[in-house]
Amino acid sequence: MFRRRSARLAAVLALCFTASLAAPQAAAAAPTAPAGAETTAAETTTLKAEDLDPAKATMIPEVELLATGCGATCDGKNPATFRIYHSGCSTCYHYCSDDARTVASNNDGISLELRYSPRCRTAWARVGNDFYYPTVRSYYLDGRVRTSYSGFAGAYYTNMVNDANLLARAEASAGPTTWWTSKY
Repeated sequence: MFRRRSARLAAVLALCFTASLAAPQAAAAAPTAPAGAETTAAETTTLKAEDLDPAKATMIPEVELLATGCGATCDGKNPATFRIYHSGCSTCYHYCSDDARTVASNNDGISLELRYSPRCRTAWARVGNDFYYPTVRSYYLDGRVRTSYSGFAGAYYTNMVNDANLLARAEASAGPTTWWTSKY
């Protein structure tokens, strides 16, 4: 019993340490003009791709977003805080979590979900509590692993992986046990 408690305590401490290193940063407001610069109303609502911090947001033409999602641009980004701007408008953006749905799950003693955004064409893993350590894996259609992200991007979920013409699978571990969902 002591070994089991020690293992559980070690897992919780590791998760706390990892979560503090990978804590999400708040999304920045739309860029503004430098102090003293004169701008018109039209200039303050127009947003340029080069003005965006690539760690916090990206600009994707609306036609491209509808056709292919955000692609590899969204790899490793937080689905709840990474902004996808379109139309060059400072208020025209989405978060990938806005239209998310659960496409695969494992409820065999755990609450594990593979979440998917149809708009962004991205996927991420979500667990029911922080006792489980989540991972999302991206696979090529031939079965090779493309990339993966582990740990918490936010409350009980991982960062995103591109899922356009690819497959993804959610995984979670606690001690020596690992659970997974089907690929989607």
